[in-house]
Amino acid sequence: MELSQTQRPCTQADPALIDRMRLLDAAGLIKVIIPPAHVDCDDCLRQDPATVLEITPRGWEALRTKVIADAS
Repeated sequence: MELSQTQRPCTQADPALIDRMRLLDAAGLIKVIIPPAHVDCDDCLRQDPATVLEITPRGWEALRTKVIADAS
C-alpha cells in the first residue's frame, strides 16, 4: 500500500505492514492507531486493522527528499 497515494484515514490489516507502520509512527512520519493484539475465542492472538490518520509534515519531507532526518 502506498500511503502517499491513498485517501486517509485508511485501514490496513496485513500484520507485516502494521509492523512497518509502528516504525513509521515511532519515527514521527505518520500518525496511526494500532489496536493492541488480543486473544480470540479460539485462543489465537489476533491483530485488528490499523488506521492511518495522516502523513506528518516530517513524513512528507522524507518522501520528497528520500531522507529521514534525525529527530535528535
